Amino acid sequence: MGSAITTQRHERSHERSAVVNGSPAVNTEWPTLLGRMLEDVSRVIQLELQLLEAKLTPSMMAMADRAIAGLIMLFAGVMGGSCLLAALILLLHRWMEWWQCFAIAGVVTIVCALGVYASIIRSSALTESKKS
Repeated sequence: MGSAITTQRHERSHERSAVVNGSPAVNTEWPTLLGRMLEDVSRVIQLELQLLEAKLTPSMMAMADRAIAGLIMLFAGVMGGSCLLAALILLLHRWMEWWQCFAIAGVVTIVCALGVYASIIRSSALTESKKS
């Protein structure tokens, strides 16, 4: 008998909650809807992240390849420049003392470095002026 009374009370409370301000409310399960909404949002975010990764990975790989190639070229240039500098010093030593040979090689190296620096500054200034 006690279970019949609680069932009737439950049905009455359910009927009261279904009617709000004289109009019947839509019987929806809000927790289920919110759960589905959160699942959909998380799925959309996950797919957007996968798309971003798919677009960024090739460009990052290309950038890394260019950086490695640039470092290899820099290393080769430094080694080649060192060999040329040593050859210049040995060639000049046939006619001059060692200190004079090193002084001339140092001046040549500084002049070359200033020329490269000026060309880099000029090219970066041209690039910035094109962007503006």
